[in-house]
Amino acid sequence: MPFRKLLLFLTCLTVVSCQHATEIKLPVALVEINSSKNGENHTEANTTITAIHEEKKMSKNGDYFQSRWNWGEKKLTKNNFSYQKISTDTLRSSNYMKLVPTGKKNALGNPLYKLIIYVQGREINSYDTVSGRATTQNKDRHRSGTEAPLPDGLYKVAKTYIHGSTPEVSDRFLPIWPLFKTGRTDLGIHYDPSFEKNNGEDGTSGCIGLTKRQDLDQVLEYIHTYKLNFLEVKIQ
Repeated sequence: MPFRKLLLFLTCLTVVSCQHATEIKLPVALVEINSSKNGENHTEANTTITAIHEEKKMSKNGDYFQSRWNWGEKKLTKNNFSYQKISTDTLRSSNYMKLVPTGKKNALGNPLYKLIIYVQGREINSYDTVSGRATTQNKDRHRSGTEAPLPDGLYKVAKTYIHGSTPEVSDRFLPIWPLFKTGRTDLGIHYDPSFEKNNGEDGTSGCIGLTKRQDLDQVLEYIHTYKLNFLEVKIQ
């Protein structure tokens, strides 16, 4: 009889210990999400916590830039055709960006394109940019690796930037995803630190490169303030 009581006591102690250990090891995200169920929005809590963890990852590992971009591309690809149904009238009356040619070139012969910000269909600002390099303007814009300018069409714009992983991408990279069939990937908007520098890196590998760092600051602020969800490219 005493042995059975001792065995029962040890069993209870083990269960309590396991529960205690589980509680300690439970990820912070799960603890906060579970606590958010009491009257709070579960999805918003999950999104906020995920963003915090992503920011920590990005600050520790530059390679996270590529993995995060690929995750966004795969997620968006499933909905590409639904985005293509946006009418021209709907786009023109919304907040969006548009890339058009200027007919000008920089000091190294690279064509300049203008990135225009529209809010409720009205132009509120514009910026000089480059896309591709002086020697790649006539290459296939739908084939990966050509470093040609990005192809014409409609793009989905990320809600916020991610950290760049190479010097030529600079410190901030705003992903964009083509809403049409193309072989191009890894496209986005960033500052071109080699603009008009004779170092062989003037221009981009196909992204939209702003010519001034402060211009990128403003574009990112516009995206945050006005929710610029789409980019229309007409440069060819």
